[in-house]
Amino acid sequence: MQRYSNSAYWAGSYGHASKGLWPHEFEVQKGTVLYRFIDISKAPSVIGADGPWWFEFDHYQQIKGFAQQHGYALGYCARIFAAILYEWSEVNAVVRAEVIDGPLKVWKGKGKQVEAKGTDTRDVAVQHGVLTSSVPQVSRKMTPMQGRLEVLQLFIPGLGKPYQKFGSFMKLLGSEQIQSG
Repeated sequence: MQRYSNSAYWAGSYGHASKGLWPHEFEVQKGTVLYRFIDISKAPSVIGADGPWWFEFDHYQQIKGFAQQHGYALGYCARIFAAILYEWSEVNAVVRAEVIDGPLKVWKGKGKQVEAKGTDTRDVAVQHGVLTSSVPQVSRKMTPMQGRLEVLQLFIPGLGKPYQKFGSFMKLLGSEQIQSG
């Protein structure tokens, strides 16, 4: 039987992961470098890194390449590729971390549509085709990038609240401020 460093946090994690992605079991090996978009206006990088949502290198590079190719802010592209609401994050930094105690059992999958619950007006969009209506319909939903540009996300049980085990499984390699959007 395979031993996973985060096995103690696996039970019940499917429900949390399935709120943001279509989860499939996956294994991340020791030595793997992962990427996470954070909001450094809320907490320093070492605190922001302790969250469950991550990207593998190839998917991070896909987001970064799209931003560079089309002249968009990296933070904006992270938002549209992963459906990161403004109420959750300004997406103004990216952290890079190495798995130091692995392997880790994670959930991996395509992102799901999410719905804003807060009051950040940047998360509200007027529906197309109803601008002439006296009472415009608004949407509080955000859908991640789909089709050939779709990226896969990771949900790592044990990271983030309530466990906050980042320092037990991973080592922060660096943090970079990025343009938000």
